[in-house]
Amino acid sequence: MNLTKLRYVLAVDRAGAISAAARDLHITQSAVTKAVADIEAELGFAIFDRRARGVVATVAGRGFIDRAARILSDMDQLVSDAQSGRETRDRVLRIAIAPSSLEGLMNRAVRHLVLQHPKVRVHLRGVSFETGMQLLRQGDLDTLIAPEHGLMREAGFVTEPLPPLRARMFARKGHPLSGRPVSAAELARYPIISPDLSGPHVWPLLEVFEHLEGDPVRQLHILENFPMASGIIERTDALGVVVDSFVQSHAFRRRFEVIEFDMGAPLPMVLASRSQRGPERAMGWFRAALRAHPPTASVLLHEIS
Repeated sequence: MNLTKLRYVLAVDRAGAISAAARDLHITQSAVTKAVADIEAELGFAIFDRRARGVVATVAGRGFIDRAARILSDMDQLVSDAQSGRETRDRVLRIAIAPSSLEGLMNRAVRHLVLQHPKVRVHLRGVSFETGMQLLRQGDLDTLIAPEHGLMREAGFVTEPLPPLRARMFARKGHPLSGRPVSAAELARYPIISPDLSGPHVWPLLEVFEHLEGDPVRQLHILENFPMASGIIERTDALGVVVDSFVQSHAFRRRFEVIEFDMGAPLPMVLASRSQRGPERAMGWFRAALRAHPPTASVLLHEIS
């Protein structure tokens, strides 16, 4: 049964006349008359008694009109609730960055987004590359910032390029390897702290692993928390991995030195999302925040420590 025609019937009942209902609905009288006739034909009984000065609901018609009013009210509430829910979802932006050790790079962009758009609610998390891919596939993320490799081949994802990230080795001030180019064999003599095994540093470190006896993973410290790792590196001869964005800060330079070891070409990064429709307005604001504060911009060390 046509819901629009039902609304016309209710309008006739409220107005008490077909002509008055037509004026209230801003449509022709003939359209209202036809709608009432169509509904009556479908029901098999008259909804209204036609009188000289208007119409009055029949006994059967009154029961039908009252029930139709409840149904239309429920429909209106359902649509309103769905729209309200969509508006709420559009204000929640679920972001992940892989690997999780790069999460600090999002500080300025996320702060910019929240300050510029107070109604947006950001759910930011650091994840492994594999976890991020799975969450994005499932629809549990709106966007994933991650290395380009793998994502470009994933069906159903839309990717947008971000500035590449360059990995660097670093150590405490006055480290024995400071101030000169070093080889993989020299690096292998010292404890190495890695944030994970899927970041921009993995491939260059494979050369270092060749100089370690046994399972190379068991020779490493795996610490995702950068403040924890930097605190250990500052007090020992351990070596760490950091992206170039952190290296540029004055706070970093005061506490650490970059070790001259080739960590390979910068790693292309992308902003990935599902091809299905998501929170478009919030994503647009997030893209603007990334343009204003790209992840590769210089980061103050106190922002991540």
